[in-house]
Amino acid sequence: MLLGPTGTGKTTSIGTLVDSGITPFGLFTEPGFEVLGDIPATKLHWRYVPPLAESLDRLIEKATKIASMTFKAQTESYDANRNKDNRWIALMQALNNYTCDRTGESFGPVREWGTNRALVLDSLSGIGIMAMTMVVGSRPAKGPSDWGQGQDLIEEFTNWLTTTLRCHVVLIAHAEREIDEVLGGSNIMASTLGKKLAPKLPRFFSDVILAQRQGTKFLWSTAAAGADLKARNLPVADGLAPSFVQIIDSWKRRGGVIES
Repeated sequence: MLLGPTGTGKTTSIGTLVDSGITPFGLFTEPGFEVLGDIPATKLHWRYVPPLAESLDRLIEKATKIASMTFKAQTESYDANRNKDNRWIALMQALNNYTCDRTGESFGPVREWGTNRALVLDSLSGIGIMAMTMVVGSRPAKGPSDWGQGQDLIEEFTNWLTTTLRCHVVLIAHAEREIDEVLGGSNIMASTLGKKLAPKLPRFFSDVILAQRQGTKFLWSTAAAGADLKARNLPVADGLAPSFVQIIDSWKRRGGVIES
């Protein structure tokens, strides 16, 4: 998992997977992947699944509900159209038969991919929007049970990604400071739904890295103070090069083999 503030080179670093001998397959939930456009389409694939597909009429309907209903009435309302163009289901369908937007080529289900490929999800923020709209649709207000259901969807999905797939998995997330309810104080964690989910996510990943920018220089850290990080393939250090090559090289030294 690669987390960091906006503008710290998270998306750009995807291109370094090509240098490691791995073919990245990006699944983007937000625009910005054009920074990878100089890499040939045969070496880097992408698929864009926007997190929202609401029409302007639906947005007007939502605004009308906010203006005319109490908060309690909003939380108790039901969106009968929430399954219409459901983005969470669209995400699952994209993974069940990945089709590259650049080439139009179909690569089948990600669960059948080998270690010569990497699935890169960019980003967790968009996935969170999809999960919440899966639960509430366009209902404007959300209750505690809605947040709980949305968090459960993301935790289950992350577990599936990291325990059932043979291909490499990279999850990109924005960074947010959250209260550490176990040790106290606050830590920089992945930005996601609610406050309970972020501390659970690092356990699914071999490495949790903080992307940073110092002036014009982009760096990675697995040792930044006040950040919930993890290092198995990388050293515990600051000032690391923002490259997946070092992770794949470490994985290969421990017996990993790039295979189809």
